[in-house]
Amino acid sequence: MKIFAVNPIKFNILQPKKQIENNHSDYSQNRLSVLSPLTKDTFSFCGKIPSIVTPTMEDLVNRTKAVDVLRFNILRLAKYDIPCPCCGHIMLPVDKFNEFEEKILSTTDPTEILRHIKSLKRYLHPVESKIFSMMESKNHDHPDMSLLEMLREKLPKAEKKIIHEQSSILTNIGIMSRDLPPEKSTAIKDLINETYTRIFDNRETSRFGRRVFIGKLQAILDINNTQDKTAQKIIAEAAKLPMAYNNPDAFIVKYAKRNYHGANADQKIALRMLSNSLATIEHIKPSKLNGETRPENLALECACDNNRRNHESVLTQILQNPSMIINYNRYMTRLVELHKQGKLEKSYIAQTNRTYSSASAGILDADLSALRNETTQKTKKTDSGITLTRDERRKLRHAKAKLIKSRKAVKKRNNKY
Repeated sequence: MKIFAVNPIKFNILQPKKQIENNHSDYSQNRLSVLSPLTKDTFSFCGKIPSIVTPTMEDLVNRTKAVDVLRFNILRLAKYDIPCPCCGHIMLPVDKFNEFEEKILSTTDPTEILRHIKSLKRYLHPVESKIFSMMESKNHDHPDMSLLEMLREKLPKAEKKIIHEQSSILTNIGIMSRDLPPEKSTAIKDLINETYTRIFDNRETSRFGRRVFIGKLQAILDINNTQDKTAQKIIAEAAKLPMAYNNPDAFIVKYAKRNYHGANADQKIALRMLSNSLATIEHIKPSKLNGETRPENLALECACDNNRRNHESVLTQILQNPSMIINYNRYMTRLVELHKQGKLEKSYIAQTNRTYSSASAGILDADLSALRNETTQKTKKTDSGITLTRDERRKLRHAKAKLIKSRKAVKKRNNKY
């Protein structure tokens, strides 16, 4: 039976059909607090999953343990400042987020909460960074003002800006829908009127949902079964609707209107500001598209992009985030650097790159020539204390073999005489 090795523990991996769902909203599945820290500082992902016909309960337990250790090992890479392959922002290690959560839940003082956020400011995404700067400035003048009160103070102005942006986009969608068949055009018009009602209604029960709106729009247009350019343009225009992850005003509107009550409101807001930066496990080929839970199909990705991706393919993800082409190369370059430092296996990097390349039709294909040109990186000390490169050691072996061969030839010649 083949063994799946994860330093310093070895587990048998069985039942290849068992899958782990992509993470969408509950990031606790990636923390794995039940596992004790591994002693070695080297990450090893190797081996194959053998096929079996009728797995026993012990087989299933072993499989679960091995997958947990695999996920735990990959998550541990985040402590080396790994950039997200999608957005390019440095991902927050799980252990740091856990420590941050403990500190946040132990206090209700806004000044203290902001101080804890500031200690991890380098991990904040651009929108959260702007919100934090606003809160820090407000806290300087009003130390007793809660984070929720700060957001609600900015709500009227932010809401006007968001309504103006949303109205402009909805108007454009309405104009473009005039080129569609009458039944689809009428359905979109009704949807837009319903959406306007929600946007201008201040009641929390009638809040506008961007994802719900786009989903209804796709259903009307039957977007998966049409090549209509007008329909594609309408969906592209709807995708421009502001979101909390890329628009500070949308962030303020979304979380100032949340039904937060009591002393834990500020704690929830603080955790939300850093939860998007959290390092999570992503299936390169999603489970829903028959992606397996194997080392070469698992990569790190920030919680924000993991959640937004849902079960979409890598190609769809690239279309939604064109900068991923550049950010992916940054991600792989960092992994290569970790390999040169002796912290990550070369095979994992090469296999992961092949998976990304296959899933993206060759669009994502990092230059891994540095992995093949390592003659100056791998060195070994001889008995005399001199450090030799791999190429020098090879030449030395050939020289020794040639010397031994020549000595045998001399000895054989002497025996003749």
